[in-house]
Amino acid sequence: MADQANVGDVEAIERFRSSLDEVSDEVKRTRIWLQTDQKLALQHEMKRRQRNLEQLEQEMFTARLSKLASAKTGAQMQINNQRREIRELEDKMRAVAAWLRNYDSLVETEARKVEKLRHFLDIDMKKANVFLSESVKHLSDYASGDTP
Repeated sequence: MADQANVGDVEAIERFRSSLDEVSDEVKRTRIWLQTDQKLALQHEMKRRQRNLEQLEQEMFTARLSKLASAKTGAQMQINNQRREIRELEDKMRAVAAWLRNYDSLVETEARKVEKLRHFLDIDMKKANVFLSESVKHLSDYASGDTP
């Protein structure tokens, strides 16, 4: 049995605890990003693309009235591209909604494990540290013959 405990780097434990705080903060930031920032950005982009599509359809209508075949072909290609981009954006919006729906079951479950570990380090390890410090003091006093 060893004569003494070999405590390495207490700062490493503090750095680890600090990184657990960062994980918790990142989980919160990601949820906010999904709920607000990403959702709003996609909605704004959808409105912009729909306005572009309406403008292209109006140009196509004008080209049909003037019977310009080359203008109709170019306008139809642009309309098709814009519709494809809108469908892709709708897919992204559905994906973000799915991520948000599944966030609690996937991310929050793991985040709770991190919180438990952080609680262990904050509470239980501090108690253990105090206990060990007191034990070392008492054992040192006992070994030196200074018993109360």
